[in-house]
Amino acid sequence: MRGDDELAVLIERLSRWADSVGAGVFAVLFLSLVVQVVRRFVFGAPAAWTEELAAITFIWVIFWGTAFTVPLHSHVAVDFVVPRFAPRVRRTLYAVGLAALAGCFLWALPGIADYLSFMSRERTPVLELPFSIIYSVFLAATIMVVLRCAASIAFPPDPARSGESDRA
Repeated sequence: MRGDDELAVLIERLSRWADSVGAGVFAVLFLSLVVQVVRRFVFGAPAAWTEELAAITFIWVIFWGTAFTVPLHSHVAVDFVVPRFAPRVRRTLYAVGLAALAGCFLWALPGIADYLSFMSRERTPVLELPFSIIYSVFLAATIMVVLRCAASIAFPPDPARSGESDRA
């Protein structure tokens, strides 16, 4: 039982760290937009680097959130048919849907890795950052979606804990 407690504490700490990183990236996004507005409308001298930084951090906010911070049950889902089934059938359909999602992401993984490898030679126009670093978060998100789907299949969420009494 002690190992389970230590694992739960580790998962909670990693979750808080991921949330903090996501919040930090969002803060950089927000601040770059504020700097751009001030430079453009107060000083009349817009800065190209702020637009590029905002675009990069927007990519990171979206995929970081998908991978690490947004709970799986909070993602958009179309479930107007599944709740009509018995709990056991709902759990099975939930697992089949997660397996299909994980399969699609696994299928895309080699292409994503190949694209990142290809993009390592290209750089952003202003900050001159390699595109492979900018889009590396998509590779992380892909891997985490597969792992989170597998974990949700192996350990289905407890409806009472997720706040959704009719979902299995």
